[in-house]
Amino acid sequence: MANPRAPSEQDTTNAPRVLIIRRDNIGDLVCTLPLFEALRQHYPKACIGALVNSYNAPLLQGNPFIDHVHIYTKSKHRPGMTRRSLARDRLALFLKLRGPRYQVAVHAGTRVRTEMRVLARLAGVKDQILDQANGRPLHEVERVFELLSKLGITGTPPAPRLHIPASAQQEARAVLAAQGFENSVGLHISAREDENRWPLENFTALIRAGANRGLKFVIFWSPGDPGRPEHPGDDDRAQALVDMCRGLPVVAYPTPDLSALAAGLAAVRILVGSDGGHVHIAAAVGTPVIGLYCAHKVTQWRPWGQRHSVLYGPRVCDISIDSVFAVLLAKTAP
Repeated sequence: MANPRAPSEQDTTNAPRVLIIRRDNIGDLVCTLPLFEALRQHYPKACIGALVNSYNAPLLQGNPFIDHVHIYTKSKHRPGMTRRSLARDRLALFLKLRGPRYQVAVHAGTRVRTEMRVLARLAGVKDQILDQANGRPLHEVERVFELLSKLGITGTPPAPRLHIPASAQQEARAVLAAQGFENSVGLHISAREDENRWPLENFTALIRAGANRGLKFVIFWSPGDPGRPEHPGDDDRAQALVDMCRGLPVVAYPTPDLSALAAGLAAVRILVGSDGGHVHIAAAVGTPVIGLYCAHKVTQWRPWGQRHSVLYGPRVCDISIDSVFAVLLAKTAP
């Protein structure tokens, strides 16, 4: 989709006022983080804002490259919200967006919502940069980073980085150490789409094989039940896996929110998980990843960086236990 009007040189020379809009899922937002860092490096005096959904917003806490975080609440994240309260919520968001007097809005999403374009225009944003949708096979980090070329920023994107308070990291490590699970392997068992799920029986076999080599495992999952409005949960599957692994070196690590998940993932030595936001969070906190992917998603959604390994098949359930175990042994070797 073409950019309606490229930002003028006058707007972007010294201190542009830029709003980056990303109202999508967890991994989408993590892949957009390099835009904030690159903008700050290129324009140190810029006013930089983020418009994100309420579920993902905790990932931006403490980000030194962002001046303002504006939170958009999807109706499904508040199932009891009335039309009147929803209208009130949108009005409050609109008023907050007008405050910083943004000049440019960057829509970092392949499906630019008409509502977001209208909201930005009503907030006084004159220039809106939209996805070009050129069809080239790019990683999501590369794809969204190309949008900054309209602001004079090109080159290699910085790595996505999440900024976790040191106290949160120390607490997560202390919790695991108290149970004897420091320096363990993380397993994230959740996936939004069925084709991305690795069976619990496979995780059990991997844990059993790893235990024979002296490895310990920490189980992560999306909290809640499968009907959770904002994000389906896997409490039942996590409990089932724990029950299947009685007597094995396994501990469950509940994470009530994304901040707790990020801290927990930073506390393990490596993560095994299928395509999902948790994979991108782990990479962004510096934890190596063994990613399990459907073949058609590898190019765009693999974990960004050289430290990670990816295994793939027609569906994630087609990836063998032996292949995952072989990579795990190689990556955990002394």
